[in-house]
Amino acid sequence: MKFKPGDATDSAHCTALKHEFLRCEDAFKDFETYGTLMIMRAQAEAEGAAPTAAEETRLIAYKTYNAYARFIHHLYEFMLGAVMREKGDTARLEAAVKDSHIASHAQRILTGRRQAILSGTAPAWENHISAFPEKVPAEFAEQFRKMRNKISGHVTHERSAISLSGFYDEFHKYVYMLYQNCRGHWSLLRDREFPDLNEITKFSVLVKKGGSN
Repeated sequence: MKFKPGDATDSAHCTALKHEFLRCEDAFKDFETYGTLMIMRAQAEAEGAAPTAAEETRLIAYKTYNAYARFIHHLYEFMLGAVMREKGDTARLEAAVKDSHIASHAQRILTGRRQAILSGTAPAWENHISAFPEKVPAEFAEQFRKMRNKISGHVTHERSAISLSGFYDEFHKYVYMLYQNCRGHWSLLRDREFPDLNEITKFSVLVKKGGSN
């Protein structure tokens, strides 16, 4: 379906985008919580604390994995929704189109971060230029898509053999740059009150009383 900025479809699409990004943000906060717990446990053990029981270690890993998987899923879906709005068309995107848009967007962000550092206009908390290569890895967008599909989107026999840890180690900086770039406009940081998301925020499990008998 074709649509134009400001029409009814665009308004509904923006509501869905807002919802998707808030889900992404929730997932990232959960990931920070469990990831921090994992790091603190490892540091404590390195300093001589008693090792965490194997069952508890697996539980923390499970919760951290799930939070990061949800983060990837919702960020990827948000990015695709943003591409659809940019194109003004809700039609399904082919894999090559998805990869091209995500790769080019990530490269724009990366180039902007590097230029800000080199020109001295980057914020004081920014990392050193050595943390940012000149180019986003050629396989990033494809791996992002495949990771979203296999660890969260679809049930597949491949899931238990896929290393989300490896993806995190190699590509998290680019995923995080995409996320950070969207936060300024789509997160709750700019909202004075929680947004009205139509039927999403009208949802209720409360029993509605009928008329008098």
